[in-house]
Amino acid sequence: MQQLGLFDAVRMPPVRIAVERDGPVLQTDPDFTFRLPHPRYAWDRAEIEVHRHIDGLWMWSASYNADLGGSGYRVGPKWGRFAQTREDALFYACEEMVSRLQEKATADALLILKWADALKDNPRAFG
Repeated sequence: MQQLGLFDAVRMPPVRIAVERDGPVLQTDPDFTFRLPHPRYAWDRAEIEVHRHIDGLWMWSASYNADLGGSGYRVGPKWGRFAQTREDALFYACEEMVSRLQEKATADALLILKWADALKDNPRAFG
């Protein structure tokens, strides 16, 4: 169960649609990309993509590389992750990343968690 914070009352709940196994993902650049670069490697420690779907809803993806593992996917309607606003999409992407990494106590995971926590309620993130 997700613990609600002070600012969560202003958020609309995420719109969940069934995953389409063979559905599309974005083939172009997303509207917004947030990255936590890795200081030595070619890949980022974490990346969040936010993109507006043709129906007006906002989609997100949340990917990370922490120590010897990671998880990632490209933003697209295939995954069924939608929000009413781009700010809500960013918030839910950060929440997804936190839920995946909260049990890990590695240095990379802690950096990603701190980054996601600072990003999710930042009113200037899209500015």
